[in-house]
Amino acid sequence: MALFHALWKHQDRRSVDHIATIAIKEWMARNYGRPVERGYQWKNLFLPHGTRLRINHCYMSHFAQVEGDLLIAEGRVVTPRGWANEVCGCVRNAWRDIWVQRHYTECWMRASDWRTGEAANPRRPAVERRRHARRLAD
Repeated sequence: MALFHALWKHQDRRSVDHIATIAIKEWMARNYGRPVERGYQWKNLFLPHGTRLRINHCYMSHFAQVEGDLLIAEGRVVTPRGWANEVCGCVRNAWRDIWVQRHYTECWMRASDWRTGEAANPRRPAVERRRHARRLAD
């Protein structure tokens, strides 16, 4: 009854059922780890609204940004893989080539690190050098 009264008071034309469904979905998302806010879902990685993405290629930085539920680069809706392939001009591994900045106060982290959860525990420089050397030897 209180919900109906609040809707009437604020002249909200949505039904009580509709509002209850929204409230239940938000409660489930908060309690079961699903994102409530808007953002782009890239496989198992959630990129919240406002997240910036960067690819460095040929001494140039190319940027994209999550706006609502879309990934926008140069005014067009793109996918991470399609954007990486377009920028580089060949087939690329987007997880390895794209860098992510979730908030402007945070540093840029490789998408693969966010994917594996290593962004919360960044590597030490020596470990990163060894990993890079192994990759060159492949």
